[in-house]
Amino acid sequence: MNSISYRIFIILAGGWRRRYAIAIPILILPFTGLLVGVLSPKHYTSHTSMLIQETAKLNPFLKDLAVSAMLKERMDALKTLLHSRHILRSVAEERGLIDTKTTAAKRDEIIADLSAALKVQMLGKDLIRIDFRSTRPEGMKQTLAAVSKQFVEQLLAPERSSMLGSSQFLAEQLQLRQHELDISEAALAEFKNAHAADLPEMHLTNITHLARLKQRLSERQAEMAGASRRLGGLDQQLSKTNPVLGRIEEQIVRIQGELALLRARYTDKHSLIQGALRNFRSLQEQRLSILAQTEPGLNIEQLWSIASSAPIATDNGEQTLLISQLENLQLASSEVDGLHEEIKSLKRMIAELEEQASGYGANDSELSRLERDLKVKRELYDDLLLRHENARITSSLGVFEQDKRIKVIDRPFTPSAPVNLPLYLFVIAGLLGGVFLGCGLALLLEISDTTLRRRDRLEALTGVPLLTRIPPLAYS
Repeated sequence: MNSISYRIFIILAGGWRRRYAIAIPILILPFTGLLVGVLSPKHYTSHTSMLIQETAKLNPFLKDLAVSAMLKERMDALKTLLHSRHILRSVAEERGLIDTKTTAAKRDEIIADLSAALKVQMLGKDLIRIDFRSTRPEGMKQTLAAVSKQFVEQLLAPERSSMLGSSQFLAEQLQLRQHELDISEAALAEFKNAHAADLPEMHLTNITHLARLKQRLSERQAEMAGASRRLGGLDQQLSKTNPVLGRIEEQIVRIQGELALLRARYTDKHSLIQGALRNFRSLQEQRLSILAQTEPGLNIEQLWSIASSAPIATDNGEQTLLISQLENLQLASSEVDGLHEEIKSLKRMIAELEEQASGYGANDSELSRLERDLKVKRELYDDLLLRHENARITSSLGVFEQDKRIKVIDRPFTPSAPVNLPLYLFVIAGLLGGVFLGCGLALLLEISDTTLRRRDRLEALTGVPLLTRIPPLAYS
């Protein structure tokens, strides 16, 4: 009762009972599919593909100057841009689909149809394909060409604007930085001119010069002490002992000796003795006069006055000795005065150098600040100048390879046949649909039917065995 053959028999019996529910959809739906295929609107597709070449990137000498299009990163933005109202409106106006008289609702409808008909996708790394779908083949080529033109313009617009904008920005910044650099250079030059003696390269020289001046000052102070000591000794000696008086006394002693010799030979009336006596008396008078005028502690002026007023003029040259002593005293005094002036000059120079050296720290700090500011501005200016030149070269490179960046692989074309499915596919789809629909209806009808047609079902419902069955009766 539960064998596979019995189950198959039951299924076949049910299918035979529902043969009309199965057969009718199978017969009707293929014709319906054929009718749908015939009456459905025709769709035409056209496409264009372009290769975005970056030839400079492949050149090792130019890859640092090239600007990458970054297609992979910008693809989502390019898709959104292609379907934007701005681009599609420009295409519609170029194709004459809308004008100033077109209503807003009609314009929005046309733009929406264009957006739905366009599709852009990236094939591979550098290949872009734009598909256009329409119900009419007329004008598809021109519309797709306008779309691809706008797409290429928007694709290269950031690169062009970036190169132009960067060149203008760098030129403005370069001019501004050059002005600031000139100001810094002028400030540094003015500071160096104002503090030429306090520059670092002169500081060591000033310190060395200062040390030499201090050493020379010490030497001159030592010489000053010695010269002052010598001058003091001469001055004290000459002031305590009158050299003129000593010379006169020496002359008196000499004349007395001569008188003794002359008196031994001549009388007192002799002319030689008389002359010697006159000289002796004259020297005595001079001696008494000097003794009356000389005071203890005579100065150099008084000694010169006494020497000039004493008429000591002998043939032996005693007057020359006194004058030479006074001249030595004068030379010693002049040496002391010279050393004193030199010491004053050295002290003044040392004070000036020490004042300069004391201000070296502040000047060096200011100089370091000016040099650091100048260095920063010069480095920034040099960097901007290099970037500006690179930007100009990059811009020239972009203009040079502008016609080579976009290589069209498939140009827009007018389709010659629709892209709808062939009619036999609609017939096959209808046939398959009829089979599934008929089988489904038959199964639904069989499940919903409550008629008892099998003995096992009746025994299962009543719980008693079936004794016999009555065959169908023929009524006459």
